[in-house]
Amino acid sequence: MRAALIGPPRSGKSVLFAAVAEAGGSHVHLDRADQPHLAVVKVPDERLEWLARLNKPQKVTPAELEFLDLPGFDLSDEAGRGRARAHWAAMEQANMLVFVVADFSDPAVPPYRDKVDPVRDVEELKQEMLFADLERVSARIGRLEASLKKPTGRQHENVIELELMKRLLATLESEKPLSGAIHAESESKLVRSFQFLTLKPTMVVLNCGEDRAAEAGPGELAGLPCIQLSARIEQELAQLAPAERSEFLKDLGLTQGARDRLIRACYQRLDLVSFLTDGPDECRAWTIPAGTTALAAAEEIHSDIARGFIRAETVAFSDLQAAGDHKKAKAAGKTRLEGKEYVVKDGDVIYFRFNV
Repeated sequence: MRAALIGPPRSGKSVLFAAVAEAGGSHVHLDRADQPHLAVVKVPDERLEWLARLNKPQKVTPAELEFLDLPGFDLSDEAGRGRARAHWAAMEQANMLVFVVADFSDPAVPPYRDKVDPVRDVEELKQEMLFADLERVSARIGRLEASLKKPTGRQHENVIELELMKRLLATLESEKPLSGAIHAESESKLVRSFQFLTLKPTMVVLNCGEDRAAEAGPGELAGLPCIQLSARIEQELAQLAPAERSEFLKDLGLTQGARDRLIRACYQRLDLVSFLTDGPDECRAWTIPAGTTALAAAEEIHSDIARGFIRAETVAFSDLQAAGDHKKAKAAGKTRLEGKEYVVKDGDVIYFRFNV
């Protein structure tokens, strides 16, 4: 899963990206501010750490989340809009968008467009996403109308798609995201390949000053889910040894660093859960969409496991931890045998029985 970090210049976006990347096990050198940067960050999971202590496996594999840092979007003039346009394709390949906007004052960092105004910045970014989709929809309508002038075997399908695209165009022209214009699964399937930006899960990171890092934040900004954190603090945290980080956070009144909070918020916005597998060879966390069946989860591990699926031997991590180990959990009746249609829950520890 990939989250694209987008924001105006001097929002602290790249500071946050670099710090989160370092804390998450990636090493990124921001040598070109005008180029995208990608970091693959290991997702912290205390459940996986507990399983590793229990099993002492040869290998521990956490889940991973990709963060893409795009150059700052200066949308105040046509030249800036042109530079932003060059990165539309990169945003389309992301699974979600994260708007990073500044809400701090620093004499050494002049505010974007001479004013600290996070609501304005978010609205400006939202408008850019609408504009990108508007251009894509308009171009598609033109191609469909041209194709209808030449009889083909896809006339009926093209008519249906054209009607949908015209509805999407009207939605965008009214400055509303496409997320409210798709009414059926068949329509979702039809537009999926276009990777429209206003259909992607989106959230806001409000980059505040260090003195407000422990505050809860607004929860929502300009109609989007929002978390508040301090990129500067995360930058300082990334430079500390792991043993010193918890004490540093405690002194600031924080229980988690920005990396952990950002990853958790991304998981929630993408509606993701994790199941775990364990044993003497490997303990591993697997990330899947909420609502995934046991059969589809087995497919994530290996197609042979799904093909020969018999049962999913499942125990909730909380029950396993309370019991102390798998043998005691089974004796306490906490281990279950689930079929193909079982919906995997966050924290399930699963052993797949299969035969091929």
